[in-house]
Amino acid sequence: GIFNKFRSGGTTIRTEVFTMTLDGLWKTLSILALISGTAFAGPTLEFHADADGFAGGPVRFTVEGDLAKADVLALTDDNGRTVGYAQKDGDEFVALAPSLKRNETVSYALSVAKDAPNRVELTQNDDHTIDVTIDGTLFTSYHYAPDLRKPFLYPVLLEGKYRMTRGYPMEDFEGEPKDHIHHKSWWVAYGEVNGSDFWGESDKSNATQRTDEIAEVISGPVFGRLHAKNSWVGDEKKEVSEERVYTFYAGEGPDRLTDMKVTFTATDGDAVFHDTKEGGICSFRLNPKIDEKHGNGKMTNSEGQSTAAECWGKPAKWNDYSGTLDGQNLGVAVFDNPDNLRYPTRWHIRDYGLYGANCFGLSYFTEDEEKKLNGEYTIKDGDSLTFHYRVLIHTGNTEEANIEQEYQAYTDPASAVVKG
Repeated sequence: GIFNKFRSGGTTIRTEVFTMTLDGLWKTLSILALISGTAFAGPTLEFHADADGFAGGPVRFTVEGDLAKADVLALTDDNGRTVGYAQKDGDEFVALAPSLKRNETVSYALSVAKDAPNRVELTQNDDHTIDVTIDGTLFTSYHYAPDLRKPFLYPVLLEGKYRMTRGYPMEDFEGEPKDHIHHKSWWVAYGEVNGSDFWGESDKSNATQRTDEIAEVISGPVFGRLHAKNSWVGDEKKEVSEERVYTFYAGEGPDRLTDMKVTFTATDGDAVFHDTKEGGICSFRLNPKIDEKHGNGKMTNSEGQSTAAECWGKPAKWNDYSGTLDGQNLGVAVFDNPDNLRYPTRWHIRDYGLYGANCFGLSYFTEDEEKKLNGEYTIKDGDSLTFHYRVLIHTGNTEEANIEQEYQAYTDPASAVVKG
């Protein structure tokens, strides 16, 4: 997991049975102290994994009293060291739990934090970009200038140096293919909404994703957040409203974890997402050095299928495109969410590094199957449709990065409970 370093120094509690009597109270407390190190005074935060264990990652919890009034809480180990933070998010707090073995519980003292560093920093610039740095190193930038046909994230970096996505058309790097000008690094798009093409960027259409408002830009010790409100405007009228929320987590080590939330709202009549393969609500165009056609990459999915051709159009809980870049094994994994429409989603994947989650293009994806499906979907006027995804930009290949365990950490996180 990408959160292993947080594990050291915590109080590990093993389930034991003690007989509590008044005469034996001191003896019992002494035994507990031996098990846990130093007994905590005051509230504690307890992380617990079930029989499957936990790879580490974000978890949510609630707290009452004075602690609930704080914006940031400190997590302290039994040696008095601050080993992490919990950041307020609405009525809840978010903390990064360590990796846990099966049925393991780890406990930390909980207190109001003083001078917690913003490990995830979002900076809004005058040129309609928002930079996302983690521990002082650039991870990505969000581009939303009014002359763009759609917003996107570029570059996407590991350790500030490994370019995970293609440079074109934003930058020109020697040897990179210059096909598909509408493939912009990491983006949200769909090819046919009420007949308008918000995927391609041909001269035959002016369909544009217009940024109406940057509603939220948050920095913090646990996560940073970007919330953009957009209008998808076709050749004749606005077709649908869309909001996208990126939550960027701090984590440990070079890997980068991001949660995406994309909500479409039919504000101007029904919004019909027609059946086409040309789309991806979470889309990537990878660095050609790690794709299958130009480089040494390989696509793998949750169902055991591999290669882009074999994974194309197949339903899968997750997909991972991994390869070797400048001597380093690394990749991009996208996790579908069980609450999403038509989970597990199907995927529009190509050997040249295209990679998108598309639950609508069923007639294309089932063309050779016994029963050809129709994926058209209508959001009725006034209604909404929300998608959630987790993106893990990781070192290692699919096996080395434990992608299946990371996916389980997303869909079945450890519990986090405040005691005392």
